[in-house]
Amino acid sequence: MYKNRFYALTLIAGLTAGGMIASAQNYSREVKVPGITRIISHDAVPDGFDPVSASDAQLEEFGFPPRPDTGDAKAYSRWQQAVSLPRVPLQYINTGRYHRPNQSTGKVDTDGKDNISSSGSYNWSGYAIVGGSPTFTKVEGLWVVPSINNQFGISGNGYMSEWVGIDGDCSCNDLIQDGTEQEWTGGSPSYYAWIEFIPESELEISGFPVAPGDVIEMYAWKTGSGSSVKGNYYLANFNTRKSGSTSLSIPPGTTFSGKSAEWIVERTEVNGSFENPLPFYAYTYMDNAFVFRGTSTHAIDFASEANQNIYMVKSPSSSTHLSKAYEQDADSMWFEWLAY
Repeated sequence: MYKNRFYALTLIAGLTAGGMIASAQNYSREVKVPGITRIISHDAVPDGFDPVSASDAQLEEFGFPPRPDTGDAKAYSRWQQAVSLPRVPLQYINTGRYHRPNQSTGKVDTDGKDNISSSGSYNWSGYAIVGGSPTFTKVEGLWVVPSINNQFGISGNGYMSEWVGIDGDCSCNDLIQDGTEQEWTGGSPSYYAWIEFIPESELEISGFPVAPGDVIEMYAWKTGSGSSVKGNYYLANFNTRKSGSTSLSIPPGTTFSGKSAEWIVERTEVNGSFENPLPFYAYTYMDNAFVFRGTSTHAIDFASEANQNIYMVKSPSSSTHLSKAYEQDADSMWFEWLAY
């Protein structure tokens, strides 16, 4: 059938990392990382494989996000571009950091006209859709990696992430999410991509570099049911023309809920605290803010359903706003930095 030019490479990698995965032949491998239940890295696809014309089963086998309805012109066009980028093997580092669910201030103001509620958070700014039926099963977003700096004299280190996810704004014990991290540490900035399946910690992705100005598209979606649920992640960098794909098994004692979908700029939790300075990022833009329900292939714009506009405040003892999101149109938004 297809020639496997990656056979030797993936065989060696699979043997050293815990063995080859039979269902994806020699194109996927299991990776052992302490503290993480199970990682399947989808490293390559067969020569001549065309994801655009592939079956749904083939897309799942080789770690591609499900195909949206061709009638959703924008979502489908961007999916075509993302899945057509060359696949690269990824490496994974457990950083011990977490991108936590919404730490709500408990303050909610509702605008009945626009069907939008405005709420405060100690770690989030952005938008979320909560509730409804069927449950959420796939989320996506596209953004330009923001450049961070110390323009106004940040005191100490600062940590910021931009991501999409499912189940971060509900009474749930799971959270499937992927994003980019922007940090100001030791007097200089650094950037990387990551994936996560709460309650387990972030996995920093190496072999998939990101830099300010890169146009990144990320997908996170759920497959399976019960204890066989997997969180799936697809990362595309349109500047470097690289893509990567990973599946994480649901952590023990965790239940996938699918009750909320999110598009977020966040203060990353470090050493058990998220009340760190938010690095100066000025503005950052997110597009293709789509979510999918159940088995439907229809893309839902984030603004087409009742949603929450979440603004970030400094601490429980301070009303200082740090970051806020603004709707650009039905599937895009702006984030604005306000304070450290």
